[in-house]
Amino acid sequence: MTVELVLFIVVAAVAIFSAALMLVSRNAVHSALFLVVNLLCVGFFYLMLAAPFLAMVQITVYAGAIVVLFLFVIMLLGSERLGGRPAKYGWVASGAVVLTSAFLIVAFIAILQGNIEGLKPIEPAPQGRFVHAIPGAPAVDVYLNDERIVEKAAYGQTTALMALPTGERNVLVYPSCTNEDPAQCPNPITSGSAPIAAVPVRFEAGTTTTYIIGGTVQAPQLISVPTTRAPIEADNTMRLTVVNALPDTTVNFVQLNAENPAANETLAEGLAFGGVSGVVTLPRGAYEFDWNQGERRLVAVRGWRGEAGNHHVFVLMAEEVPVAAGEPTTRPVNAHLPPVEAEKAFGGPQRLGEELLSRYLLPFELVALLLLATMVGAIILTREEVIRRERRRLVVSPAIKRINRAVPIDVKAEPVASAALPEPDRQPEPSGD
Repeated sequence: MTVELVLFIVVAAVAIFSAALMLVSRNAVHSALFLVVNLLCVGFFYLMLAAPFLAMVQITVYAGAIVVLFLFVIMLLGSERLGGRPAKYGWVASGAVVLTSAFLIVAFIAILQGNIEGLKPIEPAPQGRFVHAIPGAPAVDVYLNDERIVEKAAYGQTTALMALPTGERNVLVYPSCTNEDPAQCPNPITSGSAPIAAVPVRFEAGTTTTYIIGGTVQAPQLISVPTTRAPIEADNTMRLTVVNALPDTTVNFVQLNAENPAANETLAEGLAFGGVSGVVTLPRGAYEFDWNQGERRLVAVRGWRGEAGNHHVFVLMAEEVPVAAGEPTTRPVNAHLPPVEAEKAFGGPQRLGEELLSRYLLPFELVALLLLATMVGAIILTREEVIRRERRRLVVSPAIKRINRAVPIDVKAEPVASAALPEPDRQPEPSGD
């Protein structure tokens, strides 16, 4: 049993018991504190899943801001202690704790005997793409044993990434059929045609590779270039790999510093034909490079600006140059292959946004509708309960009813005798005489 499994079991037990105590606690403050413990356990699970961003959001937003708001409202309203009569089914909480403990024990035994730590995730199928880099050669078809996977790839063309079978296969390269009617094109496998190149290749699961068909028509060669799609740890950076597909040459690949030529950096030195450099990580920005043979410059790359978060591949190969008379000649040229996008780190902001807005958008919408229906139902049920309580409060008790019956309805109120007040002195009215 690994340390990770022990940590998961311990933290899971703490999370379950804190959730149970949150529900059964009669003190609102204690209940909120148990909720904080539960949310901290969830944040720890995110850390175990290599998702630090989600862990920090869980702790900061939920265990911090929201629970503090709960405590503020509880203290403001003075409702730390729940009122009313004790619960009718007080034994439910104790029973739930006992059943949960039994479930944890059974799950712990099952995990120990299930050898979960020995299980490994299934590796994704290998992926690959092919590049035609033989100048003067016709378009080609690529076969894996007897299955065609690339059709009519012209010089300089790069195929899209495709899923490849796991295991060892023979990569066969044939000239494409030029007949306009595909039905008239014979199958090179069954017809016994000789391939331009035949190379045994082993495809490993979980790998991404660029296969460059380089060299010359007389001596082709298949160059394998590992093209990783692993997440890039540093933001605003990119990967770069350079390949020499120029026959009979040994070259250097140099990063230039326009302000200080003495600070030029050689990224690949003594790269022979078919050689592949290591992966270089560069920050995003504008760059200038040189392919050279000592003091002799072969190809200059100026003002190149790569996209961050991708794996870029530069290939030094030959291209045909037509001449006025005679056979066409060749010259070296730098080819920048379409970049391969690296996968986003699990738990990072970009990966989280893509997952939420693509895979989980519909489930989130459905859950939102369910929560809305639940809120409406809770409001309706609460309103009915309030009305029922008001009606119960307005019901007149039997004692009050007996008192009302004892009082006659036709009793007339007696006039209240007013106190004798002295009459004011009256002045004699003047006579008209």
